[in-house]
Amino acid sequence: MTLKEQSQERIAGILADLSLDEKIALMSGEDMWSTIAIEHAGVPKLKLTDGPSGARGAFAGETRTTCFPVGVAMAASWNVDLLHEIGVALGKETKIKGAQVLLGPTINLQRTPIGGRNFESYSEDPVLAGALAVSFIGGVQSQGVGACPKHYVANDTEFERHSISSDLDNRTLRELYLAPFESAVKEGAAWSIMSAYNKINGTFASSHDELVNGVLRAEWGFDGVVVSDWGAALETVANANGGLDLEMPGPPRIWGEQLRIAVENGQVHPDVIDQHVRNLLLLMERVGALDEVPDYEERSDEIPFHRELTRRAAAESMILVKNEGNLLPLNPASAQRVAIVGPNAKISQIQGGGSSTVRPHHVVNILEGLNNGFSNSEITYEPGCLIHKYLPAFDANLIASADGVPGGFTSERYENESFSGEPSVTIETSNRLFLFGAIGIVGPSEGVSIRLSGIFTPDRSGAHSFGIVSAGLARLFIDKEEVVDNWAAQTPGDSFFGFGSAEKIAQAELEAGRAYNICIEFVRPSTGLVGGLRFGVLPPIPEGLIARAADVARNADITVLVLGTNADWETEGNDRTDMKLPGDQNALAEAILDADPNAIIVVNAGAPMEMPWLDRAKVLIWAWFPGQEFGNALFDVICGASEPGGRSPISFPKSLKDHPAFGHYPGIDGHMPYEEGLFIGYRHYDLESSQAPLIPFGHGLGYADISHLSLVVDDEAQAGMPVKVRVEIKNNSARSGADVVQLYVHPVNPEVRRPFKELKAFRKIVLGANEAEMIDLELAVRAFSYWDDGAKAWRCDPGEYEILIGHSAEDITLRTTIQLTAV
Repeated sequence: MTLKEQSQERIAGILADLSLDEKIALMSGEDMWSTIAIEHAGVPKLKLTDGPSGARGAFAGETRTTCFPVGVAMAASWNVDLLHEIGVALGKETKIKGAQVLLGPTINLQRTPIGGRNFESYSEDPVLAGALAVSFIGGVQSQGVGACPKHYVANDTEFERHSISSDLDNRTLRELYLAPFESAVKEGAAWSIMSAYNKINGTFASSHDELVNGVLRAEWGFDGVVVSDWGAALETVANANGGLDLEMPGPPRIWGEQLRIAVENGQVHPDVIDQHVRNLLLLMERVGALDEVPDYEERSDEIPFHRELTRRAAAESMILVKNEGNLLPLNPASAQRVAIVGPNAKISQIQGGGSSTVRPHHVVNILEGLNNGFSNSEITYEPGCLIHKYLPAFDANLIASADGVPGGFTSERYENESFSGEPSVTIETSNRLFLFGAIGIVGPSEGVSIRLSGIFTPDRSGAHSFGIVSAGLARLFIDKEEVVDNWAAQTPGDSFFGFGSAEKIAQAELEAGRAYNICIEFVRPSTGLVGGLRFGVLPPIPEGLIARAADVARNADITVLVLGTNADWETEGNDRTDMKLPGDQNALAEAILDADPNAIIVVNAGAPMEMPWLDRAKVLIWAWFPGQEFGNALFDVICGASEPGGRSPISFPKSLKDHPAFGHYPGIDGHMPYEEGLFIGYRHYDLESSQAPLIPFGHGLGYADISHLSLVVDDEAQAGMPVKVRVEIKNNSARSGADVVQLYVHPVNPEVRRPFKELKAFRKIVLGANEAEMIDLELAVRAFSYWDDGAKAWRCDPGEYEILIGHSAEDITLRTTIQLTAV
């Protein structure tokens, strides 16, 4: 008997021991992160955890984990081996969190530059996204942990995310948006897939029989579990018949008793239920849960090698966009005075907002990392401006609990809405409270009330602004006087995944050095769907922040200006409305370049930003959200200890109006048309030559001068047969360096409308000083094919094709033509 036959027999035996009610119970979560256990049949719980760049555990949990670079930063490495290595690490960290499935990678394409979760997603290109996903999945699953690529499919916006319909033709769907998932299934052999919130052409993703039962299972051969995004399962019968296996989170909302009734009424066949349970049991077997009941305890174990790995990965993700005059790398010993300027220098953003957020073991911000690196220099820091979207958290040095414990508030939690009874008491050091883990993201439950008490001693006198954002009722008191009322009336906002209020702000005059009693009361009513509280304070802003920053830059030997966003601007739950750097950062950049034209500008953001000062800048490093070792990795890059290994996985438009979906985003009446079709990202800029990108797809500089010398291709090949390509490259420098060889295919006279060129293969390679190497690439038949919707099949036309080799989509270095003959 083969292993597959043994597995099928084992699962059939378990299935025979289960009643219909037990089978249906397995198809919904028991709680936020786990399925139920059925002990008599030997079925344990299955525990899942976010996320793509760190294994978090419970959403509001206290355990810490390694925070790796976000998805787009990983993709900027273009390094499949690195993605496998990170996948292995995250598989291990998933086990540390007592989970068996990691909810990632996020492989939706970046269709617009303002998508709220762009930082999570790999690329605008399906070949790059697919190849990286395959390596990441392989790494995770090598540890006996299931990977869960998400979100299937065309989930490219946060606008009306629970109901929007992504409307697109089959060819665009096949060639672009389905393609990374096809790679994840066919090559990566993913054990699970997450269905999206959105509809596709009017049908919810979790109910899409054609795309789930048809394309995913019957065509691609997927035999794993399809799990809903949290709260995305909305249709009892359609979800069950449409291919969804697991409704999350629990307890059940659309299945449970309703699904049993649907089976009894003949709306869902019992065989359909059995197949869903087989899929779930197979996943449990693959992760070893049927052989040994897992340990579900969440721990904060830190693996030293993972700290080194995230530092290396961060450096390899950073893109050296400009380096005029070879100002970088620096010799740290040559700088007596270093000015570090910018709002993100001290509070550096290591990750985006939403479900992927983790509590890192530690964070090395830029100020700390450069202080450590420039250890013999005089360091001066100025923020230059503020960039908050919501008022910032209380300074931990200025707040203490009601009992005088520094750095936090006394938190009293009552399991009712009236602050009655005996509370549980802790010290809360965060200015954000999420109640998802305790209450559940969907469905009413018992109310909760929380009172936070602390002593605030401001360090400056004047008008202080206090703010509250809440999903629930909240108010803030100072010395027992109500100052902020977000209780009696609220304005809807985009916080807390769209369930929260806008920020309510009020001012109070405070004296420096005087202690004030702060009390915040919050109620999550039993009728609420999501509970959350966020609060902050903005002290009086000193005058002349930009002028002060310019002064320190003018008097420094080296200036490092750090611009960027944060997790409030780039987050799950809402898209950005523009591409502008928040606050006065553009004015700050101009002032710093006036003071020091050689300033090193670092942008700490997860998605494209307008940079009207870019022509003036001599050095620009795009750092993304690069994980917990940010500051150390940046110093490594600036001073040449690490190569800036990043190449852009997306095209940066010069302005919002230049991106291809601008004219029809975000849609109307619940429908988002994909009118740009195939022409997203660099495909669009090839089509619209008058709209050159600000930063081209694939662009990135290194510290070595690497040339592409020659290109050898079979000059005639049969359509349907792979084509072998050889590229000779050489490092002309006295130091080692990295290059990403990018291969694009251009159909010369296509029979149907096609993009001018498309990425079809790539390879990242490191060359030693003065080293040359011949690398081999292979183009499968799909590299020349397009989706023929009439034939419902991929079609490869004979004819002339140009093979293009480049450093980027705009920097083509070698080209040759081949003739594909008919089979």
